[in-house]
Amino acid sequence: MKFIIITILNLLPFIVIAQTTKVDVNLNVKHTVGEVSTFNREKFIGVHGGLRENDWTRYGDARPLDIKNDFMNGKDVYFGRNTGTITYNINAVLREDPNRPGFVDLDHLREKGKTYRNDYLNRPDLYNYADRNKSHILATQHHPFWPDGTLTKTGWAFSQNDTQEEPFGTATGEYCAHFIKEFHGSGTEKLPEYFEVINEPVYGIFGCEDCGETDEALEKIFKFHNTVAHEVKKVNPDMKVGGYTTAFPNFDYDNFQRWEKRWNKFMDMSGENMDFWSIHLYDWPTFQGKRLMRKGSNLEATLDMLDHASYDKFGVVKPTLVSEYGCQVHSMANQQWSPARDWYYITSLNSMMMTFMDRADNIAKALPFIVLKATWGTANGVPHNWRLFRGEDEPASLTGTWVYSSLVNFYDFWSEVNGTRVDHVSDNVDIQTDAYVEGTVGYVVLNNLTRQQQTVALNVKGFDEANLNNVKVQHLYSKSGTPTIEETTFTTLPSEVQLQSESMMLIRYEMNSDLVIDETSDETKYYATTYYQPIDGNVMTFNFTDVDLVEHGEAVLRIGMGRAHGLSLKPTVKINGKTLVTNDNIMGDLQEQRRSFFGMVEVPIDYELLEKNNVVTIQFPESGGHISSVNMRVFNFSTEIERGDGDVTPPTSVDAEDVGQQIILYPNPSKSEKVQLSFKRQFNIEEIKLTDITGKELKTIPLSGEVVEINTAALKAGIYLVQIKVEGQVISKKLIVE
Repeated sequence: MKFIIITILNLLPFIVIAQTTKVDVNLNVKHTVGEVSTFNREKFIGVHGGLRENDWTRYGDARPLDIKNDFMNGKDVYFGRNTGTITYNINAVLREDPNRPGFVDLDHLREKGKTYRNDYLNRPDLYNYADRNKSHILATQHHPFWPDGTLTKTGWAFSQNDTQEEPFGTATGEYCAHFIKEFHGSGTEKLPEYFEVINEPVYGIFGCEDCGETDEALEKIFKFHNTVAHEVKKVNPDMKVGGYTTAFPNFDYDNFQRWEKRWNKFMDMSGENMDFWSIHLYDWPTFQGKRLMRKGSNLEATLDMLDHASYDKFGVVKPTLVSEYGCQVHSMANQQWSPARDWYYITSLNSMMMTFMDRADNIAKALPFIVLKATWGTANGVPHNWRLFRGEDEPASLTGTWVYSSLVNFYDFWSEVNGTRVDHVSDNVDIQTDAYVEGTVGYVVLNNLTRQQQTVALNVKGFDEANLNNVKVQHLYSKSGTPTIEETTFTTLPSEVQLQSESMMLIRYEMNSDLVIDETSDETKYYATTYYQPIDGNVMTFNFTDVDLVEHGEAVLRIGMGRAHGLSLKPTVKINGKTLVTNDNIMGDLQEQRRSFFGMVEVPIDYELLEKNNVVTIQFPESGGHISSVNMRVFNFSTEIERGDGDVTPPTSVDAEDVGQQIILYPNPSKSEKVQLSFKRQFNIEEIKLTDITGKELKTIPLSGEVVEINTAALKAGIYLVQIKVEGQVISKKLIVE
């Protein structure tokens, strides 16, 4: 037993004691991400519905009666995406050009476009919502836009020609270009800001995610994107065009063959013609008895890989458009509405949205897939599951007055959040944070990625406590399976809060006068000069050049990786020759039930270790898998920012191996009645404890200058731990008493 214990201790150079999550917020420090420093509600608070959708008014009464106004204006929501109008007109209205088989009759299109625009001018239920329709998305569907000979309802199909004069997709592109121009315009319905060439083409054309599609077939899809983009921009040169609107962006599948054959090839073939990348992201919490989640680490790695590849290939990070995201609850699919299913959905929405907001500079728009009444998609008496509205009699039956489903809690939670982003940080990757200031109010947002209750200690600063009026806490959680927002008001600052399983909390700090923001934190993300490297067990080198540094700041390294289950997720990481402390905690689910692990780990960096040009080395203990991306977030401060109880820099960035070598325990082994701790250099020692081998505390050792004495006279022979809390970490030194 003694041999086993000593062996284990030799393998563990230090022990970090688990603690309550600590969240720091500085309401007076503006946090700018790239060039973005405000909460853009148009970008993040949207509904997957269009201005003209019949679901706002059709199929019986709704409560409240003016449900469109109550939702869009009352909850400060924006219209998101329209795939119906462009499809309906080509499929059921517009004629074929008699002189150009396979092409739309442009004169007929212009006539219908004029009627469409005039209709807008005569309908206050449309033009009164112009400010809610600022940055919407226009997209096409598989049929009838993909030229495969499928006839429209008026009896014709887009041309399938593929020649030098008429590249494949020319007729489709021409129609899309002129639809955009003729059905929108100055003084009428606003032009869409984003145009997606085709919705989920791989899944739509081949019918499933893994259908063995050929390289030639994929290349045809990517060429189609080039042609349509070219045609659209001929007529609408300022239109933002993108793709390829992936249904399942599982980059790591088959040891990253999915990445190489699909997204890597798409970027190489079509990237120059794309203004943005378009993807869909869904959690699957109950798929065939498995929990397959994107939120957390997997989502971070997916977006980082897109960004890093974009930077590597084009020298810029092209924005990502997330035109659908949410959750598919397979165990409750095709059932009438239930609040329990809505709760699954809300937990995914909130977690993913926190990730999108964290990279507000590189996300073009993130749109939750929440449709309206969705009676157009009814099958066996059940509409689409992801509905903003439900029949009042559901789940018994789809009858009664239309009312909000529980998904409205998502919008209610975010309804008043706005303003300037301010400094915030959590010492636990499973507790996501964000913070904003608007006038007299500071907003702090917390999200729990785990399925356990979490205690969060709050350290909110940057204001005069005498200016505080009250603190209102809104806790969005599952109460007996029903999404519930519970409100509590405090007249003093709460020191900590309890987050329920996968819950979210908005803490509203109301002041008597405006909050003053007089300091800055400017965040820049730097990308290594290489990305996507196979892991072979050897040292891998990544270079970061031209890093802008100031006197004060923080930094964190982000490593994306895909590895088979059972392989190490904790590499040895050095920057400029100094070893960094890697964290065992993976953001969100551990992904045990996915085919393999694909995620991102964060490694804090002591800001003082950074140079203008930096060399990062990464080494795993065994070969297998790939590093998918490596980037570094650098935060430059206008002043020192204290963390926790006065630490000026993040404590977890200390080189624990180096610190351990600087602390001497002597004599060891010991037969004497006392031993000494001495320090080769000055440290901020917070606490010293003596424990037994199980970690049971025996006594606290008084701090006494450069040399600390530990009385061992009463100790039996055996192995003990001297635990030194130094600069935010606990370093354990073995003590053998003979």
